[in-house]
Amino acid sequence: MPPERAQAYLTLAGRSGWALLNTYHAVLRDRGARPAEVHLVAWEESRLGPVLEGLRLISERYGFSPKISVIRVTEGDYAAAGREVTGLVRSLVARGFETALDITPGRKAAIVSVCLDLAAASLQVDHIYYLGLPIPDPPARPYLLIPLHIQPLRDLVEEESR
Repeated sequence: MPPERAQAYLTLAGRSGWALLNTYHAVLRDRGARPAEVHLVAWEESRLGPVLEGLRLISERYGFSPKISVIRVTEGDYAAAGREVTGLVRSLVARGFETALDITPGRKAAIVSVCLDLAAASLQVDHIYYLGLPIPDPPARPYLLIPLHIQPLRDLVEEESR
């Protein structure tokens, strides 16, 4: 049996800190992930204090403490977000990490740019997570305070390989 690879979790900050935190919580709870590194791509002016504290608290609740880093990009520079994530994935893969990309909180244009750049570089992440919440105006609440049956966690890479 091959040794377990260290995990890295990448996410893109969007308008909702709850979307980011709730997906992270779902991945830890439902998939058993324990990333050694968490990388957050955020716009320059994003206020991330509560989100970073939430990442730390949720991780602590599951008994681990990942290295958390923030990569700042210029507001609206979706190509920069794609380049940053691609460079980061390249580095993580070279270091032997299992990589997960959370697309739930990211802006659509940034997600498209990231996916196009990864494809152009022939890089594939191990997981692409999306936490669905198919209701209008989702509540700004922690993951476990929203009925779990209405927020399915999907791994798009896993689904594609079926």
